[in-house]
Amino acid sequence: VLPLLYRNEFLHIVVTRLDEGLDDKPKVRFYNKGEDLYTFPDQLTLTNREFIERACQIAEAKAMSGKFIPKVMVVGTHKDKLGIDGEARLKEINKELTKIQQKYDRVLICKSEDEVIFAVNAMAPVGKERQQYTEELQDIILKAVEETGEVIDVPLKWLAFHLDLDKKGGIVRKSECYKTGEILGMGKNDVDEALKYFEKVGLLLHYPDDVPDLVF
Repeated sequence: VLPLLYRNEFLHIVVTRLDEGLDDKPKVRFYNKGEDLYTFPDQLTLTNREFIERACQIAEAKAMSGKFIPKVMVVGTHKDKLGIDGEARLKEINKELTKIQQKYDRVLICKSEDEVIFAVNAMAPVGKERQQYTEELQDIILKAVEETGEVIDVPLKWLAFHLDLDKKGGIVRKSECYKTGEILGMGKNDVDEALKYFEKVGLLLHYPDDVPDLVF
């Protein structure tokens, strides 16, 4: 999905380890191909359950604004570390998450009728299992886009315009934006509207009232 076509806040993804409890306080870890490279010595202040609830509260607050309804998805990694009682453990996790989902049903996405958490083995080799994860995640994300309540028709030339700004990088003068727009058949009003939309979805910063000639 092109970033041009969705809000930067439309989907909040909470990632948790399945071999940790919902009431455990997680640690921040860095991995490379499954190898634990570094773990921060201090635990985070919130539990996994509190992180999920906090994300739902934020999404619910934005939904109450009436502009759009962001979604929350919970992804559980290290499915391969659950051991022989893995299915029972997953069932228990989903049972607990269902209580949260019932409270925030407008924003918390369910993987299926019986599952809230999207359980994955991040170390699955390239093949059928990884392809299945990819397709399921894609379907969930696309569904979330459809349910945000905000669908906008974006002109194709806006995509080309954004790609050109991306190549320039850093800070770009407004006059340069107008030149690029002219090449693409966009008038000044079109460029202004495109910049306003790009800022709205979090792709750039533009302050026409304070710094009118610069785009960040």
